Amino acid sequence: MDINELVSISQGSLAIMNPTTPEKVLAAGRAAGLRRGTRVVETGCGNGTILALWGQEYGISGLGIESREDACRRAEETFRAADLAGRLAVRCMDACDYVPDEPFDCAASIGASHIRGGFAATLDALLGLVHEEGTIVIGDRCWRSDRVPPEFAREWPDVLTGYEILETAREAGLDLAAVIRSCPEDWDRYESSIWQAVLAWLGDNPDHPDREFMVDYLRRIQDEYFGYGREYMDWAMYVMVPGFW
Repeated sequence: MDINELVSISQGSLAIMNPTTPEKVLAAGRAAGLRRGTRVVETGCGNGTILALWGQEYGISGLGIESREDACRRAEETFRAADLAGRLAVRCMDACDYVPDEPFDCAASIGASHIRGGFAATLDALLGLVHEEGTIVIGDRCWRSDRVPPEFAREWPDVLTGYEILETAREAGLDLAAVIRSCPEDWDRYESSIWQAVLAWLGDNPDHPDREFMVDYLRRIQDEYFGYGREYMDWAMYVMVPGFW
């Protein structure tokens, strides 16, 4: 099954496609100094919920970049429903190919570091989308400590520890202004929503040629979550600002 189709099936119905809450998304925006007139770009914007939350609360304008056509349609609907279509737009394309006409005030990638292959590459790409005083918000997985069993760590070679993320930000000339973590309940709610979406798809598609793949996918992600994800894996939004040294 195509990866975009898999994401749409398993997470497409989620308002926020990450283990976090609207309140925490707003906290990240507050830490990033978002306010009326701030121009924001979000790569991998999904259905546009995060930009819409920031638009309603802080009055931002901006652009979402998303490669999945069904998600782009939902993002447009989200912006219209929030009466933000005049300030927010979505561009349906590969974020790696996007070049802005002018730099933004803030660049975000919330749960979309896979587009670039990890935190460091994502940070480098986002820095290319903002001006010198621009802020960065990245939501990503991280290991809870550096004592993760090797058999688990090898499953996610691009995942860093929190301290490695801090070092990466500093090496890029940034200060970490805030870290906003998911809690166990956020994780349970997010993962459970994915399982329910896959189970619903299986119920609706008893003869689909990809049915066996979807069964295997469901079992694998549940094994990962209960086997090590819940104990060793963290997720947080990191708000980074230009360094003061």
